[in-house]
Amino acid sequence: MRLFKRLNATIQSNFNAFLDQIENHEALVTEAMHEVKTAAAQAGARLARLQQDEDKLAARLNELRKEITQWKERAVQAGTADEARALECVRRMARATSEEASTEAQLNNARELRARLVEDLRGIQGKLDELQRKKHALATRQFRAEAMKAIQSDGASALDEITGIFDRWETRVTEAEGYVAGPALLTDGFEQAYRHKEDQEALRTTLQALLAESKTSA
Repeated sequence: MRLFKRLNATIQSNFNAFLDQIENHEALVTEAMHEVKTAAAQAGARLARLQQDEDKLAARLNELRKEITQWKERAVQAGTADEARALECVRRMARATSEEASTEAQLNNARELRARLVEDLRGIQGKLDELQRKKHALATRQFRAEAMKAIQSDGASALDEITGIFDRWETRVTEAEGYVAGPALLTDGFEQAYRHKEDQEALRTTLQALLAESKTSA
């Protein structure tokens, strides 16, 4: 019992130290991954705002294009009959056209930015998934390596003693099996003696028959 207690204490001590290392490593990795997830969440919120801005810019661009068409038609309708009104319509059409160009540029920039952000978020999520799998794999490998190291180093002598115990146990079992087989062997010898005697009698009977046959022939 002392042997098993000593072996258990040795392995438990190494196991606890190993768990401390694992927890420290995992804590560092987990904290780093948490920061990345937080940044990804913030980027996701930013993406939602970009989508809202893009929708507003697209709506404003449609309004400006309608205004440009309207001011152009009004300018044509006023024509030479009311030059001042026609010129004002042209001025407003030009202003709407300028704003249209600016709004369209902003919309294109917003779309490009959103597309890049979407791609970045996909890459971040894929990387996080990969890091999560790698963290679990490394933790499992380190756990196995440290456990085997503890058994092979500190537990080597104890395991040798256990092997010796099994060897002695097997020897005793073998001796016990031989003791049980003894009476069976004695029984076989006893029966063999009877068979030998019976064979001898059969041989004598055959010999007597041959002798009798020989005398009759003579």
